Amino acid sequence: MKFSVRRLFSLNCLLLSLHVSAEPPIDNAVMVLFEADIAEGALSEVQALMTRMVAFNEPDEPETLVYRAFISEDGKRITFMETYSDAAAMLFHDERFTQHFADDLFRLTANHRLATYGAVSEQYKAFAAASGFTVEYNDLVSGFSR
Repeated sequence: MKFSVRRLFSLNCLLLSLHVSAEPPIDNAVMVLFEADIAEGALSEVQALMTRMVAFNEPDEPETLVYRAFISEDGKRITFMETYSDAAAMLFHDERFTQHFADDLFRLTANHRLATYGAVSEQYKAFAAASGFTVEYNDLVSGFSR
């Protein structure tokens, strides 16, 4: 069966129209920013810990979409930039974090700032409060992802 380019284009448009709903897709992703000051003399230990954390999370957290660990140019502050597919994925990650890394990270750092951006479940908020996290919650107003 032969199809012209115009016919293939028309079929492609028809198929696309079947998959596009009238409602915009709901973006349940949650972004997280964690920052902390590195304790005096703890830079190399913090770097090693951050490397272990990334290696631990990557293979077993498929819903962790972005997990980046940074150290400031002056070696005094760490930043984690994270994105999860949804609040459940963030909760899964944070439960693992508290079990395996929280004690070490909090021993080596101070002046913690944890902020979330996106829809966070009440279950996550209860977990964060019970774990002693102080969280700045930010709701999405508008935006897009590519």
